[in-house]
Amino acid sequence: MTYAQKFSVSMLGAALIALGTGQIAQAVLLVESESAVVNLDAKEVLFTINFNKVPDFLTVDQVGRQADSFQYFIDADGKLPVFRGSPYYSELESIIRGEEIHVAGDVRIRDVVSIGASEPNSGGWGKIRGSVPYSLDGTVLKFSAPLEFIGDSDGLFSYQLESYEFGGITDSLENKSIIASVPEPASALGALTFGALGVGLRRKRKHKSARSFVS
Repeated sequence: MTYAQKFSVSMLGAALIALGTGQIAQAVLLVESESAVVNLDAKEVLFTINFNKVPDFLTVDQVGRQADSFQYFIDADGKLPVFRGSPYYSELESIIRGEEIHVAGDVRIRDVVSIGASEPNSGGWGKIRGSVPYSLDGTVLKFSAPLEFIGDSDGLFSYQLESYEFGGITDSLENKSIIASVPEPASALGALTFGALGVGLRRKRKHKSARSFVS
């Protein structure tokens, strides 16, 4: 057997072992780290997610579900757990729909409760409160949204972030917003502090669930 043949057999064996043990790298979309940093002067929040792989927000399946997507469930009261009421969405102010990026190339923010006929691409959620652009640099996604869009006024809110592949949930975590103030231009130390907050991604209480809110 030649070296090339031995190498091919070895690679095939490794692949079969990985399949059997479920150790194929980056098989599903996961959230490595994330943050929601509020600028009270601008009354907006910067959301940042670092995924474990480059997400595909443009490919859809036969029923219109994105290959990769995410959603934030926003509770303006800032309490945890986020899903604590009955029905489960009773404490929520808004939902941020990364699931609709393939529709118009932006991130849509919707009311939680739907009134009247369901809008196309809404997933059964309410009307659009606003939409914002996003940036994707490798595995890092960023977008900013006015606090008004998410239904918050003081910048102190909690949220549940979930990621999905073709509508199936792959990751879920809860966290709270971070308050940051814009430094004075002459303050280099302040600028460094704010910069550290901006990139200091946090991760709290990861858990998975069988349910899915993507439709």
